[in-house]
Amino acid sequence: MPEGLGALKEAVDALDPALRERLAQRWATAALDEHASIASFSRFSLHLQAVGAPPELLVGAHKAALDELEHARLCFTLASVYAGEPLSPAPLDLSGDLLGPLTLPAITAAAVLEGCVGETVAALEAATAAQGAEARAVREALQTIAGDEARHAQLAWRFVQWALAEGDPEVEAAARQAFQHALGADPGPEPAPGPEDAALAAHGKLSEAARYRVRREAAQAVLPPAIRALFKDQTLRLGGRIALA
Repeated sequence: MPEGLGALKEAVDALDPALRERLAQRWATAALDEHASIASFSRFSLHLQAVGAPPELLVGAHKAALDELEHARLCFTLASVYAGEPLSPAPLDLSGDLLGPLTLPAITAAAVLEGCVGETVAALEAATAAQGAEARAVREALQTIAGDEARHAQLAWRFVQWALAEGDPEVEAAARQAFQHALGADPGPEPAPGPEDAALAAHGKLSEAARYRVRREAAQAVLPPAIRALFKDQTLRLGGRIALA
């Protein structure tokens, strides 16, 4: 259980009921996303096996799935505090084509979008949210998540680096296209600040405006140097923007 949970419960009991409900919903959504990520990394481990990736990458994928299990537990614990009742995940819908294409170009493109970009952004968002969180239980949970997501992003970068080293031009083309797609999406105008932004931030939830700024930083300052280093191409042009999910 997170440290400082008792103090958090006291603070939550004093919240406006409408704000408390919104925070419960936001934390429950985060918990469900983390729960779904367990399956995502399980799928990634199968992708790694399908393309003969090195064993150290497989180890990393399985460790990442366990990290996501802990993230889900932390988020459900916090969501339950805000909701005032125990919350837990429903059965995960696993119908449909779970594995997708099993070619190296397709798997590399997926790793770019979900790992190199998605996990990098997730780490930055969690780290930013931790800075504004006032309660110890919330802050430490977000710090744990931020550190783990950063390692997950590194796992994806290492896989893509390995895939590119295989020397297939289709893999490189798929990776380049995936990065261009991720950093070329139109994010629209920056959302206007809201009246509850500060209150949400105090409880570890970023406003849409704050998330927009984090994604802009990722697209313009964090990701481009890593992408250019990956391809050994300092002239590579990138869109420099990531749409809000």
